[in-house]
Amino acid sequence: MSVPGLSIIEEQVVLLVAGGQTHRAIADELSLSLKTVDWHVVRARQKLEQAATLRDRVQKAGDQPATPKRRSTP
Repeated sequence: MSVPGLSIIEEQVVLLVAGGQTHRAIADELSLSLKTVDWHVVRARQKLEQAATLRDRVQKAGDQPATPKRRSTP
């Protein structure tokens, strides 16, 4: 699974968090510090929230009827 906008490490961390692992367990598994894992979680969350907001805006715009253009009179 690839999530556009996430770095490879952010994606790995997100998948491990989604799988129920603690930040400490993720740090041990990926040979990272706990602070680094925390940072990747924060950045990934920000990116995913931005993507969700954009998706919602696009979907909302698509649900609204198009405004008819006015015809110019000669």
